[in-house]
Amino acid sequence: MKHPFRTFGVSTLLLGALGLVSALPAAAVRLHDGRVLFNRPPELVRVTTRDYFAGLPGQYHFTIQVPADAGEALEAISITPRNFASDLAFNLDRSEANHGEAYARGGNIPLASVGGQPDHPDALLVVFENPVQPGETVTVTLNASPNPAAGVYLFQVTAYPAGDGGVGQSIGLGRLHIYDAGN
Repeated sequence: MKHPFRTFGVSTLLLGALGLVSALPAAAVRLHDGRVLFNRPPELVRVTTRDYFAGLPGQYHFTIQVPADAGEALEAISITPRNFASDLAFNLDRSEANHGEAYARGGNIPLASVGGQPDHPDALLVVFENPVQPGETVTVTLNASPNPAAGVYLFQVTAYPAGDGGVGQSIGLGRLHIYDAGN
């Protein structure tokens, strides 16, 4: 005779074991040459500004979500202007990062450095003093001095995992609209 409770018990045990395995943190992808990739790359949630008018000072907010299963913390991002966005001038000393969404004023995240890259002169590399952990959201704020001419400005954002050998992964293209102050 079949024992329905025994079958039910084994099925429940297996289902519970699967739940435990899926709750384990995901590991980063490690290539044979030692380079490291995110298991699941961060996501560029949005690029925003409340400073829409040409010629006035502007703050640009880049919000990034590091998924819980990223496998590695976020050490740095690269923001590369596209189209004529390379005409922008930023006051890098006033750059900042905060936990959470733009305008939420979450806790400050110290920056180790903000600057250019020798192999990509238009790109800005923002390095966090302490990497942003999986499951966290960060907003990086850059200050334009001043906003450029009216137009649509595009920014390619790349994320770098923590540690030596981290490979940058493109996480999105952000867009800002700047308007003529006379309209």
